[in-house]
Amino acid sequence: MFTKREIILLKISGEDKPGLTSALTDVLASHNADILDIGQAVIHNTLSLGILFAVPKEEASSPILKELLFKAYEIGVNARFTPVDSSKYEDWVQNQGKERYIVTIIGRKITSQHLAAITSVLHDQDMNIDFITRLTGRVSLNEYADQGKTRACVELSVRGTPLNEVEMKRNFMDISKNVGVDVAFQLDNAFRRNRRLVCFDMDSTLIQAEVIVELAKYAGVEQEVSEITEAAMRGEIDFKDSFKRRIKLLEGIDESKMEEIARNLPLTEGAARVI
Repeated sequence: MFTKREIILLKISGEDKPGLTSALTDVLASHNADILDIGQAVIHNTLSLGILFAVPKEEASSPILKELLFKAYEIGVNARFTPVDSSKYEDWVQNQGKERYIVTIIGRKITSQHLAAITSVLHDQDMNIDFITRLTGRVSLNEYADQGKTRACVELSVRGTPLNEVEMKRNFMDISKNVGVDVAFQLDNAFRRNRRLVCFDMDSTLIQAEVIVELAKYAGVEQEVSEITEAAMRGEIDFKDSFKRRIKLLEGIDESKMEEIARNLPLTEGAARVI
């Protein structure tokens, strides 16, 4: 039972160095400490490491704390200790049963304004961020001069149940349209982690063009096709009917021209790599 154990949170900060985690866990192992949770992040070679461990109460924690402090001093990092009440630990464990979601943010660059807007939506929905992970490589300052080449992707692991999922997704869509980043919201489960089939739309998704528009340009009926498309989008005519009417306008296009257009359709950036 955890009531017979002393639970301590060890927080390490300082310059990241090889072998640091090994040295600290060796000390814990020598005292038969149980590691209840562990996590670390490195930003600009600066380490933040947390280890939540438990030792039997009959074994005084003083020796292990002294050894950890000495080892941290030897390595050249800072160590802080926080005792954790066993009942609070149990409450924290029970909260882990809440649903987990993944919010993925993709753009040329991700600014503080982007993160502020997205995390504000999560806060309003009473959801808590557990982890933040950068999925893309670090960007050189020289690359920022050419925004057309930079890529940035950050993943947020969040826990809880949205108060209003429809409203939350609508807010994410508004952010995407207004500030130029894509936001994906997914339930984090085994199905998300083990995809076996991915389906894509083609026009303006895998390719940066609308094929029917390219054909209409060649046939000299771009304006007419555009008007039918807009009418369908306004709900004035049925989609299937609009499609038939647009195709009718393209009647007579030579097959070789269709092949030429197909060969020159611009792929969306990254599509070839994904496939």
